[in-house]
Amino acid sequence: MLLVTTALVLLWMLVIAMAFVILALARQIGVLHERLAPVGALATAQGAQAGEQAPVMPGHLLGGGTIEIGGVLPTGSLRLLLFVAPSCPICKKLIPIALDVARDEHVDLVFVGDEDPDEQRRMIERHGLVGQTVVNGPEVGMAFAVAKLPHAILLDDAGKVVARGLVNSREHLESLLVSHETGHANVQSYVHASRAPALEAAE
Repeated sequence: MLLVTTALVLLWMLVIAMAFVILALARQIGVLHERLAPVGALATAQGAQAGEQAPVMPGHLLGGGTIEIGGVLPTGSLRLLLFVAPSCPICKKLIPIALDVARDEHVDLVFVGDEDPDEQRRMIERHGLVGQTVVNGPEVGMAFAVAKLPHAILLDDAGKVVARGLVNSREHLESLLVSHETGHANVQSYVHASRAPALEAAE
């Protein structure tokens, strides 16, 4: 009987100890969650930056004709320039994601590339981009100083850059839209501003 009682006491002590360990781990996870900021598009220091007027220029459509890049859009409109290439493996994954984001957020999506037109046409067929706006030529990329792909630039209705950066996921693309909604150049600055009052109160 004494042995059974001792075993039960030890078992309860073990359960209580485990409960404290679980609570401590949950607290640490919460702290880490607060400290880790959402990862937005990786901003670059080259080309027109957030708040600056975008270069205004004609973009040569792959199917013929031109579209004005950087010009004034209908009030409240947003235009997302997504620089892609058939030889870019990340671009292949990002293209359908960009289509979904543009449809869900009612954004005018323009694909921009500068590779061989035949390669671009094969990319259009392969990824279901028939009917989408596809600009092909080096002029736009050079004007915006785009050096690496995939790269996205969000423009507002006045032709100003809202946000830009290297992107490789839905979260990165959506971070550009968060910049528009919050008025911050990127997600990191938004998180920093959101935490500032709490940090001041803690001090």
